[in-house]
Amino acid sequence: MTNRVHIDAPAGVIEIEGEKDFVEGLLAKLFPLIEEVGFGSRPVQNEEAQSVQGETNSNLDDEASEDSGSGTKSKVKRKRSVAPKGHTCADRILSLKEEGFFKSKRGGSDIVIGLAEKGFTHKSNQVAAAGESLFKRGLLQRTKDGSGPFKYYWDRD
Repeated sequence: MTNRVHIDAPAGVIEIEGEKDFVEGLLAKLFPLIEEVGFGSRPVQNEEAQSVQGETNSNLDDEASEDSGSGTKSKVKRKRSVAPKGHTCADRILSLKEEGFFKSKRGGSDIVIGLAEKGFTHKSNQVAAAGESLFKRGLLQRTKDGSGPFKYYWDRD
């Protein structure tokens, strides 16, 4: 007989099949965890609880796979954080544009310095990514002189 463990955390279901020693041993390990986290007694409401249960499920599946030869690991989805409106590098570059900063052609390092003068710390790779995005959206113009880096400007009003 093969040993099998199935844990459905959102539904609060744990199924254990196999030899008596395997089931009893796994239950002895699981009961303290189940009681501590209140498994199945309430829906998961935050990401931290999901990651804890996901790790518990992965560890238990790994233990079961040693005995049965099959098991899957669940991936923990991470929520991407979004900066508040007006606080992104692109938004801050647009504020420089409104002040006339781009009346002359400016390179990435010039933009980093201009942002620093306003109290904003951004790296050159952030400025380059934001500059490309603004160019693609038609909010900044850019040119390339020879083999050097892009120069950003705005001569439309």
